[in-house]
Amino acid sequence: MSGPSPFAPADLGAGPVRPLILRLAAPAVVGLSVNAAHQTINAVFVGMLGAEALAAVTLTLPVLMLGAALGEGLGAGACAEIARSLGAGNRQRAGTAASISLLACLPVATLLTFAGLFFTEPLLRLFGASDASLPLAVPYVRIMALGMVLTLIQVVCDFVAIGEGNSRFSMGTLIAGFSLNIILDPILIFGLGLGVEGAALATILSQVVVLAAYGSYFLKGWSNLKLALPGAFDLKLLRPVIAIGLPVTLSSFLTAAAFALAYKAAAETAGDAGVAAIGIALRLVILGTLPIVGFALGGQPVLGYAFGNGAQARLREATYFMVVAASLFCMVYGFGVAAFARPLAGIFTDDPEVLVLGASAIVAIHLAFPLTGLRLVLLVLLQATERPKLAAVISVSAQGFLLAPPLLVLPGLFGFAAVPLSVAGGIAVAGAMSMALLWPILFGQPRPATAVPIENSG
Repeated sequence: MSGPSPFAPADLGAGPVRPLILRLAAPAVVGLSVNAAHQTINAVFVGMLGAEALAAVTLTLPVLMLGAALGEGLGAGACAEIARSLGAGNRQRAGTAASISLLACLPVATLLTFAGLFFTEPLLRLFGASDASLPLAVPYVRIMALGMVLTLIQVVCDFVAIGEGNSRFSMGTLIAGFSLNIILDPILIFGLGLGVEGAALATILSQVVVLAAYGSYFLKGWSNLKLALPGAFDLKLLRPVIAIGLPVTLSSFLTAAAFALAYKAAAETAGDAGVAAIGIALRLVILGTLPIVGFALGGQPVLGYAFGNGAQARLREATYFMVVAASLFCMVYGFGVAAFARPLAGIFTDDPEVLVLGASAIVAIHLAFPLTGLRLVLLVLLQATERPKLAAVISVSAQGFLLAPPLLVLPGLFGFAAVPLSVAGGIAVAGAMSMALLWPILFGQPRPATAVPIENSG
């Protein structure tokens, strides 16, 4: 029997825009900040095992990102479709979008598990794993591969809750899961002597707890969406989910590929110390990026609902507020991290070579970080307003065509220093492109309001 939800979804069409975005975004920001903190703390624990262990876990990140990218694509597509459908008053379509996205996780996760079990070693070699780091990295990836179905379903569930305006529940599950993971890390890594494999097991156990919470969320009627059985919905609805989610997946794929290129270039120019150093710098980038991703995701339902409802003035107001808030945060974070680069690197390692390389990489990348918020807000705006092609271009810019060429050429000419400078250049140019696209949206003549033609059948 359904009961009243302690996590009631928000009314996306009512009230002032700014307080609504803050109320929706705050849980997502907190949840993803905990995620970022967990990744950082996990790296600190692994770094206590030595530079080789830190390099090993760093090299696994692109492999795991390739898997998570598919879940993020399905989830982002479902999130946008759910928000637009609710804005058009079609709750049945919103529930179907959630159902079909969750169902799609199963075959995708099966393929990823197979790849993770049988192709791990050649992938890690391709990414620059050394003879010292490879034996530590392989079992970590294989354990994570066994839990891939849990990973994908959790990611999609998070996006579904956010899409219906219930980011508070997403925040609660993320905080619970990552807090448990942080508690389990030292117990399994050091207490039971499992090393890096213990870090992987801690992640799997935490995901089981999170999915149990989502089971209660849907089965007890806390959600406004009704999940449908496979025979009760039209598979054609997967098309708009994929159309919106594909840019997200491509962006994550390219991010993984960019990380892999960066690690390979670092390995070729500075060995395991270089891999560990660039890994520290990029983890700090993630620490600052995920809160903004959470902010953008929290605001995306407002953008999608306004677009679905034809409220152009509300859409512009929401976009302007999100751009200003995200840019201010990125400016403070980027310059702050650059100013304290050496002590921040020292949290992860006491290896002298890694400290020097890591501090220089942190400064170079984070001086460009203030432009990150522009790209992330533009991306969710394009997804919410059904412009997947342009979203695809923006999503693949910083980690794709703006980054790959420099990473392939410059480190061979200028050594390790060219690796973080290439990353910084990609971030800066992508931010400038995003501002050029946002300017007419924010300051041009408003277009007439037109609602999205979604049939109201439920």
